[in-house]
Amino acid sequence: MCQSFNGNNGNSGFSCCDPKNFVQDKICNEFTVAGDLVANAEVIFATNSNDVIFTSGYVKNTGNFPITVQFVKGADPIDGTGGVIVRQSVVPIEGTFNFTISRFDTIRVFATGATAALPAAGEFCITPRYRIQ
Repeated sequence: MCQSFNGNNGNSGFSCCDPKNFVQDKICNEFTVAGDLVANAEVIFATNSNDVIFTSGYVKNTGNFPITVQFVKGADPIDGTGGVIVRQSVVPIEGTFNFTISRFDTIRVFATGATAALPAAGEFCITPRYRIQ
């Protein structure tokens, strides 16, 4: 248990609990994806791979195909390919995937069956928190 500066146990002035300073953003956008494979995935979020972020949000499927969402660490900064998949989920038609995750730098999506003529569609909202050092 942390002890306060005045020797009492309490909620403020803890000497053993370093304050954590974060900056927080909120990003929401609609997207379409014509790719039906990882190689044709659409990058919907990317950040500096050196940043450690803590984030929560959702991906909502508003289209006609199930959407695969991948959280990736170390993806190519130009086209979003490669990297290590940290987490993956399939969002069914009219479904929503809520997440809380850290230690990734790219979110990419693709939809089996989607084409340029008939793309998958969705809504994306993320609230990343970056630690200020």
